[in-house]
Amino acid sequence: MRIQVAIVSDQALPNLIPTLMKRPELVLLVVSESMAEKGKHLCNMLTAEGITAELSENAPDVGLNTIYAYAWKLAENLQTRFPDAEISLNATGGTKLMSLGMVEAFRAVAQEVIYTDTGHRRIEIFPPESPNSGAQPMSTPMTDVLDVKKYVTAQGFRYAGAKSDHADWQKVVHRRKGICKYLGINARDLDGFFGTMNWLASNALDKKGEQVIAPDQTLPKAPAGVGLEALRQLNRMNIIAVESDNRSIHFPDVQRTKFIMGGWLEEYVWHVLHDNGAFDVRLGVEGHWLQGRGSLNEFDVLATKLNQLLYVECKTKHHYSGEDSALAYKTDSLGQDVRGLFGNSWLVTARDPTENLRDRAKQAKVELIGPEGLPHLKKRVLKWLDGEG
Repeated sequence: MRIQVAIVSDQALPNLIPTLMKRPELVLLVVSESMAEKGKHLCNMLTAEGITAELSENAPDVGLNTIYAYAWKLAENLQTRFPDAEISLNATGGTKLMSLGMVEAFRAVAQEVIYTDTGHRRIEIFPPESPNSGAQPMSTPMTDVLDVKKYVTAQGFRYAGAKSDHADWQKVVHRRKGICKYLGINARDLDGFFGTMNWLASNALDKKGEQVIAPDQTLPKAPAGVGLEALRQLNRMNIIAVESDNRSIHFPDVQRTKFIMGGWLEEYVWHVLHDNGAFDVRLGVEGHWLQGRGSLNEFDVLATKLNQLLYVECKTKHHYSGEDSALAYKTDSLGQDVRGLFGNSWLVTARDPTENLRDRAKQAKVELIGPEGLPHLKKRVLKWLDGEG
């Protein structure tokens, strides 16, 4: 029987990742009073994964002598209950004193002591305490065990679903990949086109954006160059209907109208991540936070690779200095909540960002990718997938 002992702390991922990688028969979660709710949440997640989990509650988190006594008693009880078990200790969580106390008690009991280095995507392994063993510490690379749903659930987010979960959406999005990539690659030259099309699409919808009330709209003038080609491709893909004058436009339904208003950029980002090796990528993720926040939250694009999360906020509207601070703050705040200590937050925009937005994004440590970066998004995605931040 394989048993893993883990110390619960505010971050669930360092305990969850190695457990899902090795899938022991029993996980014993050491929980202090302040981490009681976190322990229950992690226990429920492991149970849902088919892994038996128990809580060792009321663990002391101050006073080294008290921590030592608790840890030694815990180790003795485990040996009594499971004399032939293979025991490992995950020393990543808890306070520093808790970790030191648990290591001291379990070095002679555990076959290995591990530390989850989430930032570098690896598990560090310390050998058992044996002066004659000659064993040296080693590390093992992480494997992909966290899809988007499991990741956000670990962060305390109740996953309700995503647009990209539906088979019908998958069929539609693959058909219009070409136009998404054309708009993304040519975004720098399409700023005026995006502005005009956003305006017309907005006019076609009601104030809530739930119904098409004025489907027939007219461009102020026929576009030229890349704008004309974009218009023709949208027409060929049956996203809009364009008359021969290249000015009269018909918006057929809400879904395709919202594609014009920014949905294409989310799909472009989704395609680049999906096509280049993300373990999981989802668009339009919705849900609620388990603690203290009742309103519905939506994330444009979330992706995972080797148990780190990328959150991408997508914008195609014109930027105004007065709104930039709120946009940067929203991206930073939501990003920190959903990804925790690790991963990245990107703000991807098809319109030229203001200097204020560039400054605010830099201050918030949100990576800003503007229209000049969209043609090279694949290169940036590959760096993130390779663990280069």
